[in-house]
Amino acid sequence: MIEQVTDISKFLSEMNEKFSSMEQTISEQGADISRLYRIIDQKDKEIHVLKKRLSKYEGPDKDSHNSSIPPSQESLPAKVLRRTQSLRKKSDRKNGGQFGHPGSTLETSTSPDFIEEHKSDYCECCGSSLTGAESICSGVSQVVDIPLPRPQVKEHRSFDVTCSCGHINKCPLPKECSKRISYGKTIQSLVSFLSHVQCVSFERICEILKEIFSLSISQGTVRNMLTKIGTKSKTVCDQIRRRIAESTVVGADETGLYVNSTLNWAWIFQTDQLTYVYQDKSRGMKAINNHFPDGLPNAVLVTDRHGSYFNMEVKNHQVCIAHLLRNIQYLTELDPKQNWSKKVSTLLREAIHIRKTTSFEVIPITTIKDRLDRLLNESVAHLHEDFQKFKNGLFKCKDYLFTFLQNPDVPYDNNASERGIRKIKVKQKVSGCFRTEKGANTFMNVHSVAETAKKNGNSKYKAILAVLEQ
Repeated sequence: MIEQVTDISKFLSEMNEKFSSMEQTISEQGADISRLYRIIDQKDKEIHVLKKRLSKYEGPDKDSHNSSIPPSQESLPAKVLRRTQSLRKKSDRKNGGQFGHPGSTLETSTSPDFIEEHKSDYCECCGSSLTGAESICSGVSQVVDIPLPRPQVKEHRSFDVTCSCGHINKCPLPKECSKRISYGKTIQSLVSFLSHVQCVSFERICEILKEIFSLSISQGTVRNMLTKIGTKSKTVCDQIRRRIAESTVVGADETGLYVNSTLNWAWIFQTDQLTYVYQDKSRGMKAINNHFPDGLPNAVLVTDRHGSYFNMEVKNHQVCIAHLLRNIQYLTELDPKQNWSKKVSTLLREAIHIRKTTSFEVIPITTIKDRLDRLLNESVAHLHEDFQKFKNGLFKCKDYLFTFLQNPDVPYDNNASERGIRKIKVKQKVSGCFRTEKGANTFMNVHSVAETAKKNGNSKYKAILAVLEQ
């Protein structure tokens, strides 16, 4: 019995040693496993970062047809694609003007400035003289041309007249005669028209004036003329701004511009009849409050999804559907196999079609909103993260998607604002940037006046001339 107990004790002792060794091994392996898990976690984070950096190369390229990137920043292949591919659905209509479309042609004048008669002097058959022979007008053709312009110099002379009482009466010259010699309002308005409406550079303006009008004007003089028109147009711009602040439907947009190599922001607030453009260093509420401190309390504001607009005091909002359709187009190209983005696109396009073809009294607004809610309740977690980001953004602005179905004066896109602000990008393409804050402000003022004139069926050039005649 004793020998057996001894054997058991030895056995247990050996077992304890083995267990202790195994516990130590397990502890060491546990530490190794924890270390490996930490390494794996770190590698996973690095892989995630690298995948994110590579995603822009693996997904479809973003350009103006599937994002908010302006056409001016597209690559050459993207520009070619944009000219051959459109977001518009193909229609059954033929290319060109449609039946019933009002045409236009060059009309002959009933009171020509000059008449030149053409008659044969000799008979082509016998050679006899045709002087005094009866003639009948058999054909008329008019040529429209512009006579070579030349500047007119008007000299203003002021005379002192002495009365019989001995008083010398001095007659003052007109206000435009502030210097010994100066340029008239027609030339000044032409310079402003070329610079601010046609976006011609200073150097080319001087060349045009010299080659066509025989006027040798320096770039410094051009700058002084533009400064003068900018100062005079400020009063008109203030009137435009006040009228926009009282309007019921207003569109707004913003874009970057460089002033003396510094990135500033150009803002536009416009209606069907008014355009007000200004520039500011800020892209936030500060830039808006500087010009619209009380907001637009009477207006439905039509914009993209820039956050500053939703902090304004307004009556309601309308989010630009065209912007959303471009974003949706990118998601569809990112994952063509999914249907979620296609269903959202179909809903928005159907809403636009209903607006164009259905009376407002019978538009099924409740049904359309219910369809949107069901789409927003669908899970997109299994798709690319961009889908969830877009869905979250859509959810935030869902109350502002279909305002255009409830108010006939509200458009479903912000294209008017984009067109109004595009001239600034054209000017930058020509000049590179605005050299001074004053020059940038002058351009904004004149652009506001010219675009407002155009919307009301008036000449841009004559509007600038009217400002100078104030």
